[in-house]
Formats: sequence, C-alpha cells, structure tokens
Amino acid sequence: MTEQIIEIIGLNGTVTQSSNNHLLGISGQIINETKHMIIFKTKSGEKMIPKNSCQLQVSKNDNMLTIDISQTLKRPHERLEVFS
Repeated sequence: MTEQIIEIIGLNGTVTQSSNNHLLGISGQIINETKHMIIFKTKSGEKMIPKNSCQLQVSKNDNMLTIDISQTLKRPHERLEVFS
C-alpha cells in the first residue's frame, strides 16, 4: 500500500533528483511551502527549492518515502481536494 502525503511541512527531507545539480543533496526540515517552492531549514540557513525540478526523499513515521514534488504544484490547501 502506498502512503499518500498531504502535508509535508515539518517533515525532514533530502533532494535526491533535480534538473539543477546544485540542489542535489540539500537536506533539512521542510518549514514552508508555496505553490511553486519548498523551503528547507538547513544547517546553513533557509534554502528555497523549486517544485518543478526535483524529487524528495522524506522521513515520515520512521519510513523513507520518495516524492516527485512536481506532482504537488498546487498550494497545500488545494491538494486536499485531490486526496479527499
């Protein structure tokens, strides 16, 4: 059974694939999200990651999940309608 993630804010994540090599390996806690960006709190400060170009691995309930973040190109409250 595949677990669907509706809310990613507060999860720890790592960029595992990206069309921009400079984003690969960025990791930290996801502290905010907009329609087009994910904002990580990292050891070196906040990093803004565009949703249209990456895949994340996140930790939730002791499980590692991979998310094609381009599939979340909506505001968080707009995604609720899709998963309901």
